[in-house]
Amino acid sequence: MGEAKIPRAGLGAARLVARIAMVVGALMLVAAFFLPWASAGDEFRDAAALAPDVVFYEPTGMTVSGATDISLMEYAQVYGSMGGTWQVYMVIMYATVGVAAVALVFAAFGKPVPTVVFGIAAFAASRLLVWDFGDRGVLPNGTHDWGLAPAVYIVGFVVVLVASVWMFMLKRQEGKRQGKDASARPAGVSC
Repeated sequence: MGEAKIPRAGLGAARLVARIAMVVGALMLVAAFFLPWASAGDEFRDAAALAPDVVFYEPTGMTVSGATDISLMEYAQVYGSMGGTWQVYMVIMYATVGVAAVALVFAAFGKPVPTVVFGIAAFAASRLLVWDFGDRGVLPNGTHDWGLAPAVYIVGFVVVLVASVWMFMLKRQEGKRQGKDASARPAGVSC
């Protein structure tokens, strides 16, 4: 049971597709930071529509209408404004987007191993936050449920993982092919 042989021209196209998929997955990990982490239910949305400019959380200036969908970026601002040990949450949230951005840079350069390592770190941080929010009863609660972001972190991570493994295998196959081509040349002939 051997590896599938991809023609030389197809190998370059496959690497391009794998690289684009790595970038898309890593971009999803970055974008999830700005997508709704928490989404309000219908009752809260109806109440917010009646008084959209009422301040929901004064230190950050968040209004009721702005609190219908709250991203990790907004949660980081809230926790940062609380001071003390609450700022640890802010650091974890900003670290999540930071390692996702590093994964994006490595994906853009076509480096599968560091992309997947930083992708794992971003995914692990997002799952830590999901566990913590659930454990403390922050989400779900009487007004808000989970938003889109936790699901985007999962999908983005799976895309990064699959595309990185694919890219790694393509690079490995290309390395084997180059080794065979070099050994097939007659002695004394160089390229």
